[in-house]
Amino acid sequence: MTTSIRSITINPTETITTQNLPADSIGTSICAAIGCSMFDVVALQDEIDLFVDDEGLINGSTLNLPATVLAHRLGRPTVIFGTAIAVSVTRDGETVGLTDAQLVRIQTALAQKPDAPTLETLVESLSPFPTVVSMLRNI
Repeated sequence: MTTSIRSITINPTETITTQNLPADSIGTSICAAIGCSMFDVVALQDEIDLFVDDEGLINGSTLNLPATVLAHRLGRPTVIFGTAIAVSVTRDGETVGLTDAQLVRIQTALAQKPDAPTLETLVESLSPFPTVVSMLRNI
């Protein structure tokens, strides 16, 4: 039985860390790590789930550009506020630790410049944030 779940924490300040969360209290651990009382799950490609603060937009959390770019690159054009945690999910919906391949996929997606179609989708999604859009157009 797995006692911990390997995850990646993505902070809005671009601090990205790998950590192990206790498997026996994963929901509570994710809420504590994100700093929220309710979370939402953004399902990405390759059975990767991104846990985010469900109230991030309305509680004044900071735009999380790295997590937003990751979501766009892995098939879910959504804007994320506050800290996000990436984990894996089984076909049955059980939260499990990231595999080595998933870890590399996330690290690669975060390290590379978005391709042109992803960049255009990002610009559209982030249109309420003109300063961020201007920065994206210049990368």
